[in-house]
Amino acid sequence: MRTGLRIALLAGSLFTLTGCFNRLDTGAIEQEIEAEVESQSRRLSLAEVRCPRDVYKQSGAYFRCVGYLRPEGEFTINVVQQDSQGRIEWDIPSSQVILNIAKVEEKLQQEFAKAFSKRAALNCGDMYRLNQPGEQFECAVVGDVIVGQEQITDLLVRIDPEGNLNWHEVGEAIAPVTTVSNPAGTTSASSPQAGAAANEAAGETTTTPAPSASGREGIAGTREVERPRIAGDDD
Repeated sequence: MRTGLRIALLAGSLFTLTGCFNRLDTGAIEQEIEAEVESQSRRLSLAEVRCPRDVYKQSGAYFRCVGYLRPEGEFTINVVQQDSQGRIEWDIPSSQVILNIAKVEEKLQQEFAKAFSKRAALNCGDMYRLNQPGEQFECAVVGDVIVGQEQITDLLVRIDPEGNLNWHEVGEAIAPVTTVSNPAGTTSASSPQAGAAANEAAGETTTTPAPSASGREGIAGTREVERPRIAGDDD
């Protein structure tokens, strides 16, 4: 009986040790998430992150943690295990408390394309920010996006009292290009060199005035010299 009891106790201890080694270190996960959220957002300081304790390592398994902001409230953190070794990926969806700016950018890009039939890459800054009604922030439009006579430089995003996002574009007027047409139907520029080139292309001859003789003494043929007449000279 004692032998059987000892075997049972050993089996129970082995099961306990195996279970401990097969659990995720969710305390370390809490610290990782908190540090990364704060490093990717200048204005956020988390009170804490809480994850469940009895989570076993299993590839593809999902669990949920909760982040706390004081006094704004709490938000959800979705966690998925990538393998059975404890590697994870986590994601924070936008909510009434916090905005996931990467998802905001994706949504605004879709709405911009629908409104103007043009694609625009956006940069809205920090990865996470508070969802505070009445606040507004800018998203820079990356690259040259021309709509009509304006180059769109930014989107101004405002959070309404219900926490929804409204936006409008901010642009700079494009200076019009002025061209002058000559009778031959070609475009001439304001500079003499460009004008001569345009006239030559139209088959016209442009006469360039001879340079002034001033400062050019000693160059043959620049002027005639009248000699005094000498008696008996047949010239």
